[in-house]
Amino acid sequence: MAATFFGEVVKAPCRAGTEDEEEEEEERRRDTPEDREVRRQLALKREVRLLRRQTKTSLEVSLLEKYPCSKFIIAIGNNAVAFLSSFVMNSGVWEEVGCAKLWNEWCKTTDTVHLCPPEAYCVFYHLRSNPSVSLCQCSCYVAEDQQYQWLEKVFGSCPKKNMQVTVLTCRHITEYKTSGSTSSLPSPFLKALKTQHFKEPVCCSLLEQPNIVHDLPAAVLSYCQVWKIPAILYLCYTDVMKLDLVTAEAFKPILSSRSFKGLVKNIQQSTEMLRKLVTTNEVQSNIYT
Repeated sequence: MAATFFGEVVKAPCRAGTEDEEEEEEERRRDTPEDREVRRQLALKREVRLLRRQTKTSLEVSLLEKYPCSKFIIAIGNNAVAFLSSFVMNSGVWEEVGCAKLWNEWCKTTDTVHLCPPEAYCVFYHLRSNPSVSLCQCSCYVAEDQQYQWLEKVFGSCPKKNMQVTVLTCRHITEYKTSGSTSSLPSPFLKALKTQHFKEPVCCSLLEQPNIVHDLPAAVLSYCQVWKIPAILYLCYTDVMKLDLVTAEAFKPILSSRSFKGLVKNIQQSTEMLRKLVTTNEVQSNIYT
């Protein structure tokens, strides 16, 4: 396939394409019932399910259809989750409304009822005093072939456009593309990437080209762009990917944004809570290693 100057997609003759088709046809002929059963079982195992953790029952509809909201905050990764726990969840009463159960090469969570501290998880909440505010804490890896499933189970096939999505995550500083050396950059630092329909002020400088984002944060942002949902990704570049006090605190400028308005009561108390969380995690990590 090729694209013209005007963006039209046209077919370009290519012998390689014919050879690929012939190879695929040959593979299909060699396929046995046992091969197909193995693939079916693997696909079932990799299916993303949204559950009520207490009852272990699946949600009948997408999460945001059952629990519609105007603000949806998603923390992906240990430092983003710790920041959200300390500054937002610590400032109000949040009710769990579901959790994602998934399995892949990097995430093998099977018991969604009893989560031990070092285990990866993905849990959803809404604010009891204002259910139009929802958040997601996701410390597990969602594989590429599971991202679309995750989006459909969370947002649904026809999501509402009158909500705003905020995503927080971290990447290693070596992934940041710059004309200079990354060793001269202050670490950690914050960058933002937003969809076309996000019109509010941004709390840091925008991510420059040719930098790209990937994994679940990129999938969420692309989904919101397609469905014309205002969304912004705050990306913290750091040289420490484990739970780290300085890295988690790098998200603090976001607290002045409208998305977090009224959600944080006492910044000093929340900062102390974050310190305790990091210290506790270090102790537990020593126990489990």
